[in-house]
Amino acid sequence: MKIIALLSLAFFAFVQSLAQSPFNEKDSIEIKGKVIGYNPKQEDHFITFITYDLLGKSKQQAIQISDDGSFWIKCYQPFKGDVQVNYKDAYLNLYAEPKKPIILTIDDAKVNRETGQGAAFSVKGELANINSDILKFATAFTQHQFVVKTDLGDKSQTDSAFAAQVKLRVKEELNFLDLFIKTNQINNQTFINWQRNHLQYTAAKEMLFFPFAGKFNKEITQEKLLRLLEGIPLNNQLAFNNSSYYGFLNILNGDQQIIININPLYEALKKENKGNSISILLDEIDKYADGLTKQFLYFITYSGKGGGYASDPAQFSNRFDQIITNPFLKRQLQVKQVPKHNIFKAYNIVDRLKSLKVKESLKQRLMTIFNKYQGTSLYIDFWGDWCGPCMSELPSYPKLIAAMEGKPIKFLFLSTFTTEESMLAIKEKFKIKGDFINLNKDEVAIVNNIFEFHSYPSHFLVNDKGNVIENMAKVTVDGSDKKAQQIEALLKKSAQ
Repeated sequence: MKIIALLSLAFFAFVQSLAQSPFNEKDSIEIKGKVIGYNPKQEDHFITFITYDLLGKSKQQAIQISDDGSFWIKCYQPFKGDVQVNYKDAYLNLYAEPKKPIILTIDDAKVNRETGQGAAFSVKGELANINSDILKFATAFTQHQFVVKTDLGDKSQTDSAFAAQVKLRVKEELNFLDLFIKTNQINNQTFINWQRNHLQYTAAKEMLFFPFAGKFNKEITQEKLLRLLEGIPLNNQLAFNNSSYYGFLNILNGDQQIIININPLYEALKKENKGNSISILLDEIDKYADGLTKQFLYFITYSGKGGGYASDPAQFSNRFDQIITNPFLKRQLQVKQVPKHNIFKAYNIVDRLKSLKVKESLKQRLMTIFNKYQGTSLYIDFWGDWCGPCMSELPSYPKLIAAMEGKPIKFLFLSTFTTEESMLAIKEKFKIKGDFINLNKDEVAIVNNIFEFHSYPSHFLVNDKGNVIENMAKVTVDGSDKKAQQIEALLKKSAQ
């Protein structure tokens, strides 16, 4: 009887842990609705939905609006919380949960002429209250004139001065939120927690990004880094429904790895650990993290190396297994412990275009473009004149293209959210011998779905059969010859 009782208690504890866990494995988030006043002949035919993974990284899914203005999507997100929606020039956050469909109505005319999200969007369904509050606050926040300003691009600031200014800005924003809550007599604690955490961790990501933005910061230590974040809760169970918190923890983990790798203070420790910094990183995490946050930082550490520590289970895997007890994270850890032989799965561009559920007229030009290059290898760069990293990369292409001269490969530059005039001017400015094509907004939505990229610049290598065989890293002048060799090797391997 004692054994049965103990088993019952263990099972009850397991069920409770699942109920309290912020993660979900299979349930989908459902959003449906209608664009009032939608004109099928207009330029914008898509709505983009942006979900987030456990590292705070975004994934975009663009769906075509039906001629009657209706739309419907099911998308997966491993946690309940914010999903971003983009229609025309409007971006909004919606709070979503599995098994609780969101009914979203968009007034097309008001999207065109209103800056306030609350005027153009309305939400029905079980989550209507929290989403209505989010939309109202977003409108009020956009229209309010805040006093404190911050400049992430001003590298003359010290790390502490920038962090202090960001904290002042957040304080002003949180005060505005408190006033909004009081004025509107809001008592929805889910909204209050989510909105507060969204403001805090969006700012905290900036504080973590600044110390290593364009500089080799060898002096900063973990202690100094955490001091910059003073006042921002690091262990926050209520923030696991905020994508910004996941992104914050991921950047924090990355910063710590950089510090351990470049700060001379860690050299002795690394020698003791035979050059391996992972146990040092885990020891540093142990100093300040607890609960689910600690488990999650361990999970990020493991994920960041693609499960590479599984090759030495006695030294690493046991430690991860002991700390990570959340059932969902535990299963994800087990998946990552299985060796992956084919990390990038090749796919055919034209085949994906054909199977995409989009009007033929909207994808006709893309079909023509990619069919034109059948029989030759292709290096594709998605870029825009508004994108700083894109513009800094473009001057490197003449050397790379020269290194590939005489090889059966062409370079295709697909510009997004850029005018035709600007695209051609940039091609001429940098003397790039490649094909330049400017995509319209509908085509950008389609290629996002086909190539599944979510940041710029993005690069893909295509073989002569029209199959994407690799997504490529950024091009640099100094690395042009090495990049050319890499391209040749990948194409040769693909042909075997």
